[in-house]
Amino acid sequence: MTSTADGPRPAADRTIEPGAEQAAAPIRPAVPVRPVRVQPELHRPHGMNRLGRRFLAAMLVVLGVAILMIAIAAQTMFINEHDLELLMWFLVPAVLGSAMVAVLMARPVARDSKRICDAAMRVADGDLSARTGVIRNDELGEAAEMFDMMVERLDAVEQERALMLSSISHDLRTPLAALRAAVEAIRDGVAADPDMYLTGMERQVRALSSLVDDLQLHSRLVSGTIDLRLMAIDLTELADEAMETVRPLAEHRNVKLLLEARQRVTIEADGSQLARVIRNLLDNAIRHAPDGSVVLVQVDRVHDRAVLRVIDQGGGFPNDFRDRAFEPFTRADPARDTRTGTAGLGLSIARGIVAAHGGSIGLADGHDGGAVEIELPA
Repeated sequence: MTSTADGPRPAADRTIEPGAEQAAAPIRPAVPVRPVRVQPELHRPHGMNRLGRRFLAAMLVVLGVAILMIAIAAQTMFINEHDLELLMWFLVPAVLGSAMVAVLMARPVARDSKRICDAAMRVADGDLSARTGVIRNDELGEAAEMFDMMVERLDAVEQERALMLSSISHDLRTPLAALRAAVEAIRDGVAADPDMYLTGMERQVRALSSLVDDLQLHSRLVSGTIDLRLMAIDLTELADEAMETVRPLAEHRNVKLLLEARQRVTIEADGSQLARVIRNLLDNAIRHAPDGSVVLVQVDRVHDRAVLRVIDQGGGFPNDFRDRAFEPFTRADPARDTRTGTAGLGLSIARGIVAAHGGSIGLADGHDGGAVEIELPA
């Protein structure tokens, strides 16, 4: 219900302009919080630890065997009584010294082992911030280092999963809300032009389909199950075809597309997948290029590498975004406005496809605007 100068107006009198649902202010997705349960500390008995007792037992066994051998030698007259008495006087402090050495050697090993055990218990309970804090130059130190590295990777995977869920839920919210508003308007009979509402609904459905396709392709790239059909293709011709595909968007933005190729460059690649990468880069460049500017595509061959650059005259990539530009579910625009693209998977998918072809992709320097460079085996 809305208010007017004459008082409240019923919801049935409200009209919704087509596409108005897309103009809603973007909502920043909330950062998910992972609950962590506190693992109670295990009860450990006081006194000498098990490792110390094992050290001491091993040394006592060795000394016991030595004393037995000495006694046998004395019985067979290999050692006289004076030498035996002198030897026994040396064995007594040796036993005591062995016990002290066993305790001193076992303490740091047992302490660091307890740290690894405690860290493992915290990780098992869901706390991926746990680290051992053990620094040693032996096998135990290597085990602790490998454990910390494993937990760091698990933490990175968990953070990416949480970001993925948050990003997907946010990017689904806007088109679903628009579809619901349009359906309610048509159902209540307040839509001035139902055909225009249906057109907007179709646009939102296409956006949802594109999001699902991107998620599926991203999953295949991450799992390494993408199927590439390699054949000899002309990279210059492929770039020209991709430019023709996005030319309507460029004309709508009054952006001119130019292709600069010094020679024909032939590569072994999957044409459909690589064309998807080029179209994605062109789409990003057009959206960020000022009206009336130029987006330049350069194709060249440098030694045994094919090079393709997409350069626009926009503001370029922010400095704080350059290091994570190709990470999944990231955008230079923190508002994450779904009208400017998909779920932040474009550059990540491009990196995965190029890497599957044995190439590399990155941000190129030395240009006024944004520039992305692809290198492929030629």
